Amino acid sequence: MNHSIMSHSPILPILIPFIASMTLLMLSGRKACLQRGISALAAILLLAASAHLLLLADSGNPLTYALGDWTPPFGITLVADRLAALGVMVTSVLAAFALLYASAGFDQKGRHFHAIFQLQLVGINGAFLTGDVFNLFVFFEVMLLASYILLAHGGGLNKSRAGFAYVTLNLAGSAVFLIALGLIYGTLGTLNLADIALQLQSIPAEESALVRVAGALLITVFVLKAAVLPLSFWLPHAYAAAGPAVAALFAIMTKVGIVAVLRVQMIALDSAPATTGLVGDWLVIAALATIVFAALGILAAKSLQALVAWLVLGSAGVLLIVPSLSDSLTTAAALYYLVQSAIVGAAFFMLADLIRDARGRAGDGLFRAEKVTSISLQIGFLLLAATAAGLPPFSGFVGKLMLLSAVSQSSMAAAIWAVILVSGLLTTVALAKAGSRLFWEAPPEDEIHQEPIAQAAVRSWRQYLSTFGLIAVSMLLVIFAKPVSDFTQRTAAQLHEPSQYIDAVIPDHAAIPRMTRP
Repeated sequence: MNHSIMSHSPILPILIPFIASMTLLMLSGRKACLQRGISALAAILLLAASAHLLLLADSGNPLTYALGDWTPPFGITLVADRLAALGVMVTSVLAAFALLYASAGFDQKGRHFHAIFQLQLVGINGAFLTGDVFNLFVFFEVMLLASYILLAHGGGLNKSRAGFAYVTLNLAGSAVFLIALGLIYGTLGTLNLADIALQLQSIPAEESALVRVAGALLITVFVLKAAVLPLSFWLPHAYAAAGPAVAALFAIMTKVGIVAVLRVQMIALDSAPATTGLVGDWLVIAALATIVFAALGILAAKSLQALVAWLVLGSAGVLLIVPSLSDSLTTAAALYYLVQSAIVGAAFFMLADLIRDARGRAGDGLFRAEKVTSISLQIGFLLLAATAAGLPPFSGFVGKLMLLSAVSQSSMAAAIWAVILVSGLLTTVALAKAGSRLFWEAPPEDEIHQEPIAQAAVRSWRQYLSTFGLIAVSMLLVIFAKPVSDFTQRTAAQLHEPSQYIDAVIPDHAAIPRMTRP
């Protein structure tokens, strides 16, 4: 509790975008430059706050923040361990570059873009930081509500169709989430994650089946958010239809579900006899099927935007292998892969839009466009394609190599190796084919357009700076692979030692009177 009194750092990644969102809503009728300035300031402050929180979280035990100074498990508790701080840091980096990209003109294609964008950051950061499963539901809903609006930003029939399936499936998931919360509270009398872990240690035998059902429902909701097969059909259509800046931020959203699976499983479920083994080989099988499905989608994709959306789904499948293995080295490798795949996916969505725009203005294939534009986009595509395919020496290769090495002792190692390596080969083929088509073939007539030179120039420097800035970040993950992987190893070790998390939230493990269902 001393940390929650002395430091307000854990709440800043939620508070900064929330204040910015409310301010932007009040100033919604003002000039675009004012809205962009407020949003940019909020992004800079969020980056600084996230970096500071990452340093604090890495220096010792998890930080706790009790809103209203209510003693846990009562009230709202935020917990900033290394995993939460890492998620917030990645989100902040993506948000900063996505906002810069959107400020080239996309933000003016509809109302309240910046306010809703900041609200989505509230939901994503809150989901990483919350210390209880009810507020995890609340932040999920904030995140999803904002994403519904951002997906439709700019209008269009394609976005409406993709949004309908996206909203319908996620609303169904929210209903299941509420049922699971009701079962947990009815049997355990708490929704605080650390307290759930404590209560599960002494659950009566007659309550075990009900608690196990509740845990299974929670895992189901989280893997739905992570788009595991057969619940993954919505993701490629929704992400491909979204605007480039929106899709760039969406690259972290499936990772929120994966982090939720890891956290709930490691902190509460696996440490209790009643709920251990809920995440078993079935999830590995579903994850491998998702990777195969995504690889086939990559081969069949008709546009670069759609191809990148399938890449995001494939990366989610790779990460969903990890919870079933319950191994610290595997988790550490997955966290490195999570960071690099989110950044590469976001940069690729932006690059896809730049390539489409350049091809449309050239009218005769990108290779025949302006020389500087053509060369820069070709270099960007080559770097991102090699990284996404997992070719050495890029960060995608480092992440996959770490993961394959970590799972080598698993009983399903052969299947995991085969699926990941074959999917990587198929991805390489698909990206090579896409590059040849995009840079050498003329675009269809409906893609050719003309726009004022001044407008194109204003758009390009912001778009290029944000896109190649993210590409540079992905390259830095190779240069600094050792310190980043060391951090992910410390993060995984902390996650696999749930007593650190529980002691930080409820230090004395005091017996707390509670009411449960009759």
